[in-house]
Amino acid sequence: MRILHAMPVYAPAWQFGGPVLSVSRLCEGLAQQGIEVQVITTNAGLPELPSHQLGRPLQRDGVQVTYFPADRAVGPIRSRAMEAALPHVMAQADLVHLSAIWQPLGIPIQQAALTKGVPTLHSLRGALGPYSFQRGWWKKIPYYLLRERPLLKQAAGLHVTSQQEQKELRYLGLKTPRYVLPNPMDLGRLRPDEAQRHQWRQQLGIHNEERLLLICGRQHHKKGLDLLPAVLEACKRNSWRLLLLGADDDGSGKALQKALRQRGLGQRLLMLPTLPANELGGIYNAADLLLLPSRHENFGNVVIEALACGCAVAISDRTGVAGDLLAGAPADYGIVMPRRSQRWSDWLHGWFCQPLPSTRAATDWVAERYSQEAVAKKAIEVYQQILQTRSESRVWP
Repeated sequence: MRILHAMPVYAPAWQFGGPVLSVSRLCEGLAQQGIEVQVITTNAGLPELPSHQLGRPLQRDGVQVTYFPADRAVGPIRSRAMEAALPHVMAQADLVHLSAIWQPLGIPIQQAALTKGVPTLHSLRGALGPYSFQRGWWKKIPYYLLRERPLLKQAAGLHVTSQQEQKELRYLGLKTPRYVLPNPMDLGRLRPDEAQRHQWRQQLGIHNEERLLLICGRQHHKKGLDLLPAVLEACKRNSWRLLLLGADDDGSGKALQKALRQRGLGQRLLMLPTLPANELGGIYNAADLLLLPSRHENFGNVVIEALACGCAVAISDRTGVAGDLLAGAPADYGIVMPRRSQRWSDWLHGWFCQPLPSTRAATDWVAERYSQEAVAKKAIEVYQQILQTRSESRVWP
């Protein structure tokens, strides 16, 4: 089975967010399962990549990756070099797994796959949910109707990462089959580690009696950080620090900092820039509770990553993975709550007043469902199902 993964950006361009990490982990997991996997992408976000390495296959963590030169350093990502190579690349693929909604490169990739008769599984990653459409709807609706929808209707499948995302697609009326495939976690780097916990807490200046709250990832309106100042002010008599880790996309991080200072909580705030993926395990181990009050979260990688390291979570019910937690996670994972400040304040106050619970059961639960191996095996089943369906449709017109 020859699988071609295609997306405008790829590892190690971590600044582009969760999809880069999720796709690279999936590709590495597939390669470990013996699947012939190839990635085509661009050098967007990777200015240090030598020019002589562009346009030729490279090995990255066991995966064959070809970085094509992006036409421009800023703006929408396009690559004439990639487009020129598509006929040759498609001839070597049995199936294309694409991650490129709203991306100009996604259109020629899908068209090339259709021309060569290669089925396409398109990862949506929340891009077609109501929250996404509300942001810049005057541009997205016509673009979707004219460019995206005609191709999505011809795709072999739509990849969603949660039941929440699957439900959100109903309003679009697409008949294309949907496949639920969660994001994989690299549990080799994400596991409970007391030595890392001690090292990072010491480095951050966290005392033993203090609880470390964590906000991890890009700071954006959709993350719902504006809920937290009032919530944390209600808990100011408790002993805690808040670590804000990641880049500020739209001023949401600065607004949170300002609101905390206005409430006399500025001295409790710690900040770190975006860290490489291999360093996040130490942060999760150091933290006691991850806060994610999102307005919308397609999946919520940070939730699973935190739990894998023994850090409990408090998340909104608008987070994709919330459905999995509510349906079967051990009770020690933390809590899923609606975005109401009083509800969050009440729960946090109770959490501060209780000894820290062990999250071992939740950590084991995560390993069974979200490891690279588990998700890669599920992806292979999806690919086989698509290829089998396609084979049968050719025999029985």
